[in-house]
Amino acid sequence: MTYCTVNNHREGSLLQPDALANRTVSYSVVCPLFNEQSNIEVLYRRLAPVLDGLALFTWELIFVDDGSHDRSWSLILALHARDPRVKGLRFSRNFGHHVALTAGLDFASGERIVTMDSDLQDQPEEIRALAAKMDEGYDLVYAERKGRQHSLMKRINSAYFFWFLNKMARVPHPITGAVFRMMSRNFLEELRRLRECHRFFTGLTAWLGFRQASVLVEHGGRHAGTTKYDLFKMLRLAADSITSFSTQPLYYVIYMGAAITVLSIAFGLYVLVDYFVSGFPIIGWASLITATTFFGGVILFTLGVIGQYIARIFEQVKQRPIYIVQELVGDALALQRSRGPS
Repeated sequence: MTYCTVNNHREGSLLQPDALANRTVSYSVVCPLFNEQSNIEVLYRRLAPVLDGLALFTWELIFVDDGSHDRSWSLILALHARDPRVKGLRFSRNFGHHVALTAGLDFASGERIVTMDSDLQDQPEEIRALAAKMDEGYDLVYAERKGRQHSLMKRINSAYFFWFLNKMARVPHPITGAVFRMMSRNFLEELRRLRECHRFFTGLTAWLGFRQASVLVEHGGRHAGTTKYDLFKMLRLAADSITSFSTQPLYYVIYMGAAITVLSIAFGLYVLVDYFVSGFPIIGWASLITATTFFGGVILFTLGVIGQYIARIFEQVKQRPIYIVQELVGDALALQRSRGPS
């Protein structure tokens, strides 16, 4: 099974990262980032004491540089030189937030794995609450944010979208927006088996099942920089999410087509009855154009929905690697790389 392609002087070589034979890492923290040079140092300074208290120094922090254009990678290298527990992956280009999470999880070697964003909206101190809940025997603990720092409009849009997605998706646990969560090693091994190219991380974790629980955490404000999710990326993520976890849109298209057919038959009967009663046909150029335009829009919408599903089949059957790693830093990651193509 292809996991990724790594640029290790053998063009096209494949790497299948496996768990280390003798794991000594208690906690792995995976932090994807894109142009977050102002947040990396602050995130490390806040994470290190939390992890020292939880893992007795047996932890790793894996930064995944998703094709940044600023000094993010050089700062990761500098942190690694100071603290070898800081490790990093550098993509050959920008592959996307959820793909970056996938890459970090592929290389994580801890018994417990934490995923979180790098902008400090996921506060490192709340990891203790996730760990305490996991001590109760859960396989996945996900954060539910309170005191959200987003704008009112974004909170409303997000709440409506996830309500809609959970209504349509057939998964055993709620799909939430925050990637801030902690999982067991066993959960991670099963998650790594899911290799679809259109990734929606929180949907995949909800689909897996196992014992899951949520913990209320304080939502922090972004320390520096701006959000990387513009309107276009949000709409694309929404399309990926819905088509990845539900076939309901196809049923809605069928229902809409059936309803329009019934209305068309009813209107045709009305025209015939009116003609035989009054003796005059209905003259209505404007209504004809309106109906034609409406049905044209319905047809295009239907083709678009079907096309989204076909496009995902097309992308999946090409079997391209989900991501390409240009550079690795860290002893454990170097060991993974030295195993060569699988």
